[in-house]
Amino acid sequence: MWYIWFFIVVIVSGQNVTGPITQDFQDWLNRNGYAQDDFVRADLGNAGSYGGRKNSSDKIAKEPVIFIHGNSDSALNSKSTGGVMSIATGWTNSINYFLSKEYQSRELYATSWGNTNAMEASQRTHDCATLTRLRRFLEAVLAYTNATKIDIIAHSMGVTLGRKLVQGGLVTGGNCDLGKSLESYVDTFVGLAGANYGLCNCMGGSQQTCNKQNGFWPGDSCGQNLYTCSINPPLYPCSNPTYSAYLTSLNNNPIKIASYVYSAWSQDDDLIMFKDLVWGRPTSLIPNSTAQKVYSKLTHMQTKENTAADQYNMVVQHTI
Repeated sequence: MWYIWFFIVVIVSGQNVTGPITQDFQDWLNRNGYAQDDFVRADLGNAGSYGGRKNSSDKIAKEPVIFIHGNSDSALNSKSTGGVMSIATGWTNSINYFLSKEYQSRELYATSWGNTNAMEASQRTHDCATLTRLRRFLEAVLAYTNATKIDIIAHSMGVTLGRKLVQGGLVTGGNCDLGKSLESYVDTFVGLAGANYGLCNCMGGSQQTCNKQNGFWPGDSCGQNLYTCSINPPLYPCSNPTYSAYLTSLNNNPIKIASYVYSAWSQDDDLIMFKDLVWGRPTSLIPNSTAQKVYSKLTHMQTKENTAADQYNMVVQHTI
């Protein structure tokens, strides 16, 4: 069904940033037990990853920023290399902007997860393999840069993956433990167009990505409301709907994942739809957010591609 396109980016612009991660970072990864994690993602050519020192003597002056993309996307624009039905554009625009503000590659990091075949988007979930690998990437960046604080900018499914990477602990719907919380290491977490309470188009949970354990199931009812997730206000009194076990655990965790948490979304998101509302509440609003920014006339993908300046201000200026 059409909703499998959730979290897929289709805008191409600002393509002068190229990866993969630098040779210095690759050498460090190989020396420190990360060789099998394939953070380079050479299958996506120069778009599979980004970041690292060009020379081992390069100084890291700014808090490293880690970018986490969504379903069927990639670290950088890989539309021309991603294979069948690949429309991934990655974090090219955002990294370009940060570079224009005197950041260096050694302060900006991304790796691709999954593949960019949009026809397989409906099969992807918050699974242990993906979460464990991305958690190791965060840990690797922390160790490689020797940073006391990092910033995380996430889009779409990257938001609900990224939040768990920081929270750590057991993965609901899986059989893995991500380890201790990393909250003390995260200065700013920016969540763009995430589905923290699921997607109304996932009612019924028939697709794997919509499943009731570790997918985006929003719940099929709330009080007397049945299969009317998108109606606002609900027809009947509605509170505490039952939704995906993974998302419920994520949202019930009292840990604030960063010193500053920003949520941003568009009321005209063409993939989340319904003005971002799920049972009457914004699905892109991360619990305990420091602040939120609501756009109009931006599509789902434009919340990433067209908001680099806002992302920078949230991370550097702590303003929204």
